[in-house]
Amino acid sequence: MIIKVEPADFFMYSVVMISNLETPDPEDREIHDYLESQELEPRYQSEGDFEGRHSESIQFGGCYLGRHLGEINQIQQRYVEEELVEYEINRHLGESDNPVDLPDDQREDAIAELMKSFNNEGAFKEMDDGKFSVALDGEAVREAARTLIAK
Repeated sequence: MIIKVEPADFFMYSVVMISNLETPDPEDREIHDYLESQELEPRYQSEGDFEGRHSESIQFGGCYLGRHLGEINQIQQRYVEEELVEYEINRHLGESDNPVDLPDDQREDAIAELMKSFNNEGAFKEMDDGKFSVALDGEAVREAARTLIAK
């Protein structure tokens, strides 16, 4: 989901949320469910083309969403973190003198189990510029994967 914050009337702003209807992002359903559970109704809602994809656009007043923006941000952040950790797990499995080749029929379940072990606060380290990066121990990832496929 793309979230755009745009200036509106004097000292006001609008929040526009754009969902790709062809290939939804993983967090889209959870954000829509959150909005519904909080009984937050968009000011405007439409479907159309956005960057060449059939999309839904919902717009809210910034003051109306208020404190809910923090929760929506947390939902998005959680999914981004999962994507980053999953990417690093896959990278570590393949980049080594001794790579781990997960069998196709076990791959999805093995990655899900590895995510349970490695997707935590310890997976991230703060860099000098204040940003965070994923810092997994490659050998620990490979050893955990080997243990999983040996079962």
